[in-house]
Amino acid sequence: MNLVRKFISLFFLFGVVQAQESMEVLHEDDPILKRSYLTVRNVYIQGNKITKPYIILRELELKKGSAYSISSILTGLQTSRQNLMNTALFVDAQVDFTNWYNDSLDLRVEVKERWYYFPLPYLKPADRNWNVWLNDYNLNPNRVNYGMKFIGRNITGRNDRLNAWLINGYTQRLALKYYNPFSDNSLRHGWGVDVSYARNREVNFNTGSNKQLFFKDPDQFIRQQFYFGGLYSYRKGSVTRHYFRAGIQRESIADTVAALNPEFYGAGVTKVVYPEFRYTLHYYDVDYIPYPLRGNLVELDLVRKGLGGKVNLTQLSFTWGKYFKLPKKWYWSSFLEANLRIPFDQPYFNQLMLGYNDSYLRGLEYFVVDGVAGGYIRNTIGKEFFTYQFKTGLSSKTYSTIPFRFYIKGYGDVGYVYNKRPSLNNLLNNKFMYTGGVGIDIVTIYDLVLRIEYSFNQLNQSGLFLHKADARN
Repeated sequence: MNLVRKFISLFFLFGVVQAQESMEVLHEDDPILKRSYLTVRNVYIQGNKITKPYIILRELELKKGSAYSISSILTGLQTSRQNLMNTALFVDAQVDFTNWYNDSLDLRVEVKERWYYFPLPYLKPADRNWNVWLNDYNLNPNRVNYGMKFIGRNITGRNDRLNAWLINGYTQRLALKYYNPFSDNSLRHGWGVDVSYARNREVNFNTGSNKQLFFKDPDQFIRQQFYFGGLYSYRKGSVTRHYFRAGIQRESIADTVAALNPEFYGAGVTKVVYPEFRYTLHYYDVDYIPYPLRGNLVELDLVRKGLGGKVNLTQLSFTWGKYFKLPKKWYWSSFLEANLRIPFDQPYFNQLMLGYNDSYLRGLEYFVVDGVAGGYIRNTIGKEFFTYQFKTGLSSKTYSTIPFRFYIKGYGDVGYVYNKRPSLNNLLNNKFMYTGGVGIDIVTIYDLVLRIEYSFNQLNQSGLFLHKADARN
């Protein structure tokens, strides 16, 4: 495994060197451009059939009636387009200046709006990822969720969202969510509501050999979950967002599940009801949130479950990403996620950590690692090697072509998870983990990112993995 260690070390070192070499002096830094000022007379917006003009104006760095240096205008145009694209409201957005006369000019904003309403059939495996469904369960159709999902974005033109789920199959689920990020005249305060109910006939009751262990009862639902909560958000500028959530969670399992694992909820308990409080900070100063190539992102998540009763958890999660744009369309990224849960004595359902959702090491997708403290670092170097415009044949100006961007990449990941009481056969707990590999990323409209990766790990295993992602990690 010396080859694996050398591979990962090479990517760490190369990332630092290339990041230093990428620091270029921008033309906007020219002293003459910093001393010359122009006033923005008017802002003209085109293409917004649903989106309110003031929602677009909010994202612009340059405001009507204000004076800016030419340097600030050049950078402001780029940042304004970045902000508009990161709203997830538009397929494309352009911000340019026009009508430059003496010491003033106009701004022209042209946007191409997305489709905002999607009443879609829902068909998705219930397993953690497609690879597990294929490799461990041979594409078993009984492990599929199906139904209808209504997605409404920008329903009043203020970037508000209404989602309704009616799901059957492996998990039966009803859910309704509404979020309005700009509910006041200052366009800083928002609110939301979330209610959901789910039940299963099969439950992941424990972990063995770093694999999920399941129990199924075809005659009854053996786990039920209900949640109701509210959300308040605050966003003053364009890159920093604050979210405060409060809700009530009710969960229950059948007696058979508690008998198989008395520590599922702890002490053989079969039902828990607890309040949940959450504060989340998002700092997204990147060029494009779903697939950033330049900038920084930080996420901080503080969760409190329970008030000292059967459920007693305080969790702190921290995410950091750094993205460098290198010469000749090369890119480098470092992405870190860390978690701490106290007290360390937690029931099983509060210990799920690596291998769930988007928290995993590339090459260890078939495994889960439970614990109360730990995290991982992903390092990736990539290059855009191909772009393609697919002609749809539609007369729509927005959808006459669909762009595709292709990136080739190499990567190395490291991680560690601490578990106070690891079982003997969960061999990845309390150990240094490392993986690496190569792959291709495909990026297209509607924030769709497909990742095709060939990875290997410290267990001398390798394989091809497919992921659909919302962010480049």
